[in-house]
Amino acid sequence: MSSATASLSKTVPQYAGTPYRVTFPGLVRSEWIKFWSVRSVVVTVLLSVVAIVALGTLLSWAVASSIADPAPGRTPGPPGVDATGASMQGAQIASLVLAAVGVIVIAGEYSTGMIRTSFTTAPGRLGVYAAKALVLAVSVALASGVAVLAAFLLGQAVLGTQDAGVSLGDEGVLRAVLGHVVMIVGFALAGLGLGALMRNSAGAICTIIAAIFVVPLLLMLVPESWGGETVREYWFSNSITGMTSVSPAPAYLEPLPGALVFAAWVAVLLGLGALSLRTRDV
Repeated sequence: MSSATASLSKTVPQYAGTPYRVTFPGLVRSEWIKFWSVRSVVVTVLLSVVAIVALGTLLSWAVASSIADPAPGRTPGPPGVDATGASMQGAQIASLVLAAVGVIVIAGEYSTGMIRTSFTTAPGRLGVYAAKALVLAVSVALASGVAVLAAFLLGQAVLGTQDAGVSLGDEGVLRAVLGHVVMIVGFALAGLGLGALMRNSAGAICTIIAAIFVVPLLLMLVPESWGGETVREYWFSNSITGMTSVSPAPAYLEPLPGALVFAAWVAVLLGLGALSLRTRDV
């Protein structure tokens, strides 16, 4: 009996752990597949690209039409036309949608319970979070970059029929075009941070949209004696305005300081999301 057992133990291989381990490139690859496998995310990103191009072109056409057929009492020609701003209006709207995508990337996993699988695979959690942020930033930058450039070129082609178009080589134009891409990516990453912090898609989406669109309007009611001007300049969504404008308005920060303040806001929101992942149970 004992000899048969010994013989069996020699023929049956013993279990041995696989030599594979979780690496950051592996997490990035996993998150890339996950990002582009979710139908709602893919459709939303594609619709955002269409919105950036279509709305920018349509508004440019409307501006060109108003120049060609001016209202009664208005001098013909393109007086004070912000050609770049007209073609970038679609990007302003799409930034809200892509901020919501940033929320869904992580908060959606909390709602389905898939976040437990992700964190079981990578118990450190921050590796998964960093991979999500990298994939989100690269994906949104590529999609929005192509769309913003297309919207600008088409918009300027339309405005050029009335001699109101500009080129990327004109002063401040390239910075404003790239600034819109930076703005969109920053909003998406801020959405990711809020999604990790709040862990609720609806609540985080409402919060990020309010921070971008509603709060700046409310801040206009703050009197100057209470520091209203400073608060408005340094507010999250207002701080990047100087970088997205060809001719920055005096009411907003200069392009470089504004970009640094905006980056600080995004970093703080991402940091709060990381802190929540490390200190709270799944």
